[in-house]
Amino acid sequence: MFRNYENCGDNVELLYKNMYKNQTLKKKMIIKSKLKFDKKYKIKDVFDLLNKVVDSSDPDADFPQIFHGYQTAQAIKDNYFESNRLKDIKIMDLFTNEEWFLLDNEYKILYDTTIDKFYGNIECWDWLILIGLIHDLGKVLVLEEFGGYDEWFSVGDIYPLGCNFSKSNIYYDKKYHKLCCDDNETIGLGMYKKGCGFDNVEMTFSHDYYFAEVLKKSNTKLPEEAIYIVQYHSFYAWHSPRNNIRGYVEFSSKKDWNMLPMLKLFQKADLYSKKDDLNDRFDYELFDNLIDKYIGEFIQM
Repeated sequence: MFRNYENCGDNVELLYKNMYKNQTLKKKMIIKSKLKFDKKYKIKDVFDLLNKVVDSSDPDADFPQIFHGYQTAQAIKDNYFESNRLKDIKIMDLFTNEEWFLLDNEYKILYDTTIDKFYGNIECWDWLILIGLIHDLGKVLVLEEFGGYDEWFSVGDIYPLGCNFSKSNIYYDKKYHKLCCDDNETIGLGMYKKGCGFDNVEMTFSHDYYFAEVLKKSNTKLPEEAIYIVQYHSFYAWHSPRNNIRGYVEFSSKKDWNMLPMLKLFQKADLYSKKDDLNDRFDYELFDNLIDKYIGEFIQM
């Protein structure tokens, strides 16, 4: 079982308690205003820095963080590619049976195809392997050279601020969100409009947001879909809710529904790549080639 929060250490629940208490809209805006993105790093140097990070929000992994990146990249290559081409992957198979049952018919019809056909504009998919490798690099936010932020401003699931707190968030029943000074119980849509799209919603500050911004400012050759995965891969209340009730649907746009299968595809590889076998064999040459192809020598952090 993955994302097993019932049998994990107390440190995981404590992190989410602190997150729900301390993540406020005001603090998010202050942190955003302080980000400069004025330092150049070789991405391999960031790999080394990531290994200094311990992610207390993750109940499944107790090994070096970059090892999980290599696992995810290799899992994507092994499970989704054949002869360097994306396999025929049915979108329906990316959902649990109950999730699929609860989908509106509109989306069942929309998703009744394969990933490659649904995203027919994408000719080359090898960037997906690279995103598996680098998706968590933003967790370096906890290190002093990147601001030394508390874990609850860096790791863990993300969710919208300035609106009602969804029942689909982890530990909702503990009511820790009521400890927050923001009103997240009675304001409904809050500061947003229905269907505004997640790109117009202020999510909690996190490694997702930070590293998506890094990639945008680094003039990479990554497609829009790659950046979207990085920015929303921890938005579990939306893409993979534990209670099978999709959270924050009221804010979702056509773009978000079109990107949902992409998040589901990535989530499968991200979670189910987590193994304790540190003797895995990785295609380092391929990963290096993908870094050169899509990112180049430096990123702006």
